[in-house]
Amino acid sequence: MILFAVTLVTVSAIWWLTQALLLVPSITSVPRLRAVNEPALEKWPLVSVIVPARNEAESLEEGIASRLSEGYPNLQIVIVNDRSEDSTGAIADRLAARDSRVKVVHVTELPTGWLGKLNAMQRGLEIATGDWVLLSDADVQLTPGTMQRVMSWAESRADHVGVLPSLTTAGPVITLTLTGFFRMVTSLTRLWAVPTPRSSAFFGIGAFNLFRRSSYDASPGLEWLKMEIGDDVALGYMLKKSGARQAVLMGNGFVQLQFYGSVKAMVQALEKNGAQAPALLTLGGLVVLCSLELGYLAAFALPYGPAFTAVFWILASLLQWRVCAWVGLKRWPALFPGVSSLVLAWAMARSALLAFIRGGVRWRGTFYPTKTVRAGQRLGKRLPVATTPPE
Repeated sequence: MILFAVTLVTVSAIWWLTQALLLVPSITSVPRLRAVNEPALEKWPLVSVIVPARNEAESLEEGIASRLSEGYPNLQIVIVNDRSEDSTGAIADRLAARDSRVKVVHVTELPTGWLGKLNAMQRGLEIATGDWVLLSDADVQLTPGTMQRVMSWAESRADHVGVLPSLTTAGPVITLTLTGFFRMVTSLTRLWAVPTPRSSAFFGIGAFNLFRRSSYDASPGLEWLKMEIGDDVALGYMLKKSGARQAVLMGNGFVQLQFYGSVKAMVQALEKNGAQAPALLTLGGLVVLCSLELGYLAAFALPYGPAFTAVFWILASLLQWRVCAWVGLKRWPALFPGVSSLVLAWAMARSALLAFIRGGVRWRGTFYPTKTVRAGQRLGKRLPVATTPPE
């Protein structure tokens, strides 16, 4: 028993120390959009904002209004109504009638072999005419001046820019879960290495994926990603592998996102990930994750255990507090380091078991068999054709 506790505490300590060592350079190296103050461009390139929307009647109008009013002088917005069953299509048409910068595509049927969201993005790209393209979720809001700040910074520095948003959450469970999630993601994605061309680190985020159209055209395109559930991250992977210069910005106060309106919505959203790996492998991985996150509590079984646990808790809390401050979340989850893994593990275990029972996943109104989902995974895969890096 003592040997098991020592092993668990040691491994957990290494895990938290590794996160700290990876997290600090990520946080300190990512530029804050608030601090960007580049000179205005002589000519602002046309930016096409593609917004795939399915059943987004509650948030679409407010989100599009924020984009139209934020002040960028050369803007096109393409709303893709993806087989919505609510009034999303009517709202999109009303927005287009009010402002000539808005174009609307209505998708009524899903082509075989495509995920609904990927097909919606592809349909938007087919009519987008911008030199730059921004893929952004319907519920994202931008404050005035956001696009000019990003474009003045990115035009000479990057071909693909992912902007981390400010997050607002509904309720303590979601807040706690997201704090732990962003801590782990920020650590493991090695954000400081993303801009390095030779580094394998890459980045993509659904709230704000901005890329130069010429760089996208040098890649295999969404046709290659058409069955990739993690489309935002996979897009970043594909663009980096295709030679695009990549960068990450912290958009606190400029790019804002309500991250799930309820615990039920969060759990349902995670269902789409259930078929990506065998259920037993997923469950085993979740047990390991919870052990790494909470294994330090096993120190109670050791001599001087309470004192060790108290010191460890303080250090882990400081690390989690730093993440809360960086992402813009409430600070109180710092008092519960590792507890978020239990909520995340429960949601992911549920999704894996449901996918196993159903033989696949249902996402955006369509059922996808497990075999089809796994065949469509692209992260870590070799690109299908040789591509030429953009000039």
